Amino acid sequence: MVSFVLFTVTILFIVQLCLLSALVISKIQSLKEERLLSTYMETYEEPFFTYLERKTEEFPDLPSDIRYRVLIVERVLNRFVDQKQVDIEYTRVRETAQKYLAHAYRLFLKNGSWAQRVNTLYYIEDFDMVDLKLDVWQYFNRLSVLDEEYRQAVRVLATFQDERVIRSILNTETISQRLVKQVLRRFKEDLTQQMMKVIEDEPGRVPRQVHLAVVSFCGEKGSLDHLPFVERMLQFPSKEIRLKALRSLMELKACTHTEQLDPFYISEVWEERMYAAKIAGSLKLESAQGALLILAGDSHWWVRYAACEAMKKFPDGERLLDYTYHHHEDRFARSMARQHLTVKVGESI
Repeated sequence: MVSFVLFTVTILFIVQLCLLSALVISKIQSLKEERLLSTYMETYEEPFFTYLERKTEEFPDLPSDIRYRVLIVERVLNRFVDQKQVDIEYTRVRETAQKYLAHAYRLFLKNGSWAQRVNTLYYIEDFDMVDLKLDVWQYFNRLSVLDEEYRQAVRVLATFQDERVIRSILNTETISQRLVKQVLRRFKEDLTQQMMKVIEDEPGRVPRQVHLAVVSFCGEKGSLDHLPFVERMLQFPSKEIRLKALRSLMELKACTHTEQLDPFYISEVWEERMYAAKIAGSLKLESAQGALLILAGDSHWWVRYAACEAMKKFPDGERLLDYTYHHHEDRFARSMARQHLTVKVGESI
């Protein structure tokens, strides 16, 4: 019995020793390769940058080992793109990546580990490797889990202006608003308008998060080209969509027909009354002064605050606030007006 235990312990010790030896050898090999790569980078970075910046037509001679060639080109291009983020002339970056990385990247997308595939997708976008658009699309259609791999594939397709991604987004109920906005930031205007048209033509089948993201994006981008779409969303049955539309209208600081705000001054939804007051102040709508006086006595603090804040933005804002303070029938309205009269510019209540 004792001999069996000793035998078992010995075997386990030998196994552990072998595993430890393997780890040590692997670490030593990894460090050796990293040192070699560092040496290569010191050698190739400057001549590569010179070539990419079109200061020379001579392409650097690379090592014969294909694996090291891929790693060197990948690292050099990545550093170049990171350091030269403004006004990059992508032609040579794209051509170099296509020549030395495209084949390896196709293999990584098909057979690489999860980390390799995700990193490859990031590099494909960073190096503007639009020639791989079809490969990315085919790869994207095999994905079933909405993880970072899926998200980056969507972002790459959006960067390459692949309109097929619009339908994919519209068919994904669980897609996040954040991802939809990232896609829209990459789209050129024609694809953004195309997505808006689908939302208007087929509102019933558009996922709620997509709808909210598109309306919100219009305000964040600040382009008046999107104003008609935002204004049409003010009539949408969903309260959430209307609130996003009002917020976007406030961010755009524009309104084609100010009378379309009238129903929101008396809305049963306090957030709609608040946004309507903010928009009236931002646009200095004299026609809304009566509504703002009423809203100054609203039952919700945020509405009262927005109404008095809006009054303050008018050319005669001090007079409006003074009138509210002295003559408004609601004591909360008088109190809010007094606070806005006494607070200094730049301070908050």
